[in-house]
Amino acid sequence: MYNDYLMNFRDLQISKKELSDKLGGNLLAVKIDNPIVIYTSDVINLLNTYKSRQITIERLIDWVNTIWFTELFTYDDTHCDSIASVLNRLEDLDEDDRELTESDINNYINALKNNREI
Repeated sequence: MYNDYLMNFRDLQISKKELSDKLGGNLLAVKIDNPIVIYTSDVINLLNTYKSRQITIERLIDWVNTIWFTELFTYDDTHCDSIASVLNRLEDLDEDDRELTESDINNYINALKNNREI
């Protein structure tokens, strides 16, 4: 039931608010048996979408925080460490109030493509 909404969120087709509305409010309280898998291609898509100014930094951070803090998503096993390291850096953007530069984006994409940690 929730899978379509979660995949739409993962693929940047709906916002965090829309996902929250569809799943009944507090995303931290939602539990599912089979979390949606996040692949390197999903994170690369997020970064490229931001780089091309199709989404805002706030939307990027909402995406990262939802993936990071809910139990609705899991990482692809073969790329778990590289995905987690990039998401960790992106999650820090919110706390450190720093910018995401094009150089950062390129480094993150390179790390994901080469399955290495940042």
